[in-house]
Amino acid sequence: GTAREIFSRMLEESPDPNVKKMARGRLLQLTSMDQKDLIGRVLSAYLNKNGSCPRNWQAIAPTLSALKLNLDRTGTPLDPAGYPYRLNLERCTAELDPKSEIPPG
Repeated sequence: GTAREIFSRMLEESPDPNVKKMARGRLLQLTSMDQKDLIGRVLSAYLNKNGSCPRNWQAIAPTLSALKLNLDRTGTPLDPAGYPYRLNLERCTAELDPKSEIPPG
């Protein structure tokens, strides 16, 4: 919460475009971290119930939608910058698309 408040203030108040860009990236990163935690709980529940990771996002899309996550038309969750998360089947985790503008963290 504190970090989000600091970066929000920097985004709003700084006259420096580089500071604004950095603050926006960090805010997107914080939101993405929250989303990945939520998606991770859904994936973990699926894994515990079915003994394996879902083979695709569509298997858990209704649950993700009920949690108010932004999904594309195929049921793939989108990160805060609008890029689809990647489903890592080996680790059963959501990962940022390398093309996403969100800084890895």
